Amino acid sequence: MEPFYTGRYAAIDVGSHSVLLLVADVDEEGRLTPVSNGQRITRLSERFYAGNRLIRPARERTVEAIGDFMRIARRSGAEGIAAVGTSVLREAANGAEFRAQVRQECGLPIEVITGEQEAELAYNGNVWDRRLPAMDGERVVIDIGGGSTEVVRGVGHAINRRASYALGAVRLTEEYLKSDPPSLPECAAAETRVEQLLADVEPVLPASLLLGSGGTIYNLASVARAAGLISARELHGTVLTHARVAELADLFRTLPLKFRKRVPGLEPERADIIYAGALILHQLMARLSAPSLVVTTNGVRHGCIYAMARRALQRR
Repeated sequence: MEPFYTGRYAAIDVGSHSVLLLVADVDEEGRLTPVSNGQRITRLSERFYAGNRLIRPARERTVEAIGDFMRIARRSGAEGIAAVGTSVLREAANGAEFRAQVRQECGLPIEVITGEQEAELAYNGNVWDRRLPAMDGERVVIDIGGGSTEVVRGVGHAINRRASYALGAVRLTEEYLKSDPPSLPECAAAETRVEQLLADVEPVLPASLLLGSGGTIYNLASVARAAGLISARELHGTVLTHARVAELADLFRTLPLKFRKRVPGLEPERADIIYAGALILHQLMARLSAPSLVVTTNGVRHGCIYAMARRALQRR
């Protein structure tokens, strides 16, 4: 196991639905201690999938969030600050214009990463966490975002397979689920699309550890906890069953948006896309033949911080 360069680092994950910040200290053995966390739902992909262009209000909201997070990172004394862009910036026709705006107004370049790189960062963001179950066999990490879903498999620190699918909670909602609540034909079309895109996902081995990250999974676990269906002080490390996911998907499919916004444990800003996210997770767990998963709050930004700490050591 290679060591890390001890220091304080900051990572900003610019996603299709939200912008996430993590400032953390890393020791030479890879223990990560958070100093500051931030989340701002900016919906950069608002009305994006109709024409593959970032609209001005979404760009402005996102630039403001990145600027605020940059100031927090600098005040926290971060030695290195990195920002990565995922699905929506991989596809946006005016993505270069947006990145130039961020660089000019925030003084920070955004690195647009591939789906495979996103999957790798999500995996590495979890493999070092000693709070998660120890695992000698296969570890599978799934990350459901606003515009894409990643599935990555490995043993220990070695990644064996990774895949990124053009399938996310915002994308599926904007393309298929237009009614409130979605109509049965819309739901059927969305389900068919999910099944088509996930057709190559293979079942996990019986003894595999399945980890689930991203806002969809966290919010589903939060709703289950608020309803008394799971008991956990922290959602990080708790178990969410496939049966529970199916029940929540059915619930959100039938609830009008105004009632979804009032569901305890659910972020109101996520209410319009939570059914799509639950549908993706339900179908993905079915393809994986996974009866349950372990919820993780780690993700791409954690992987970014580990990558910065590794690169800092190599430069010494």
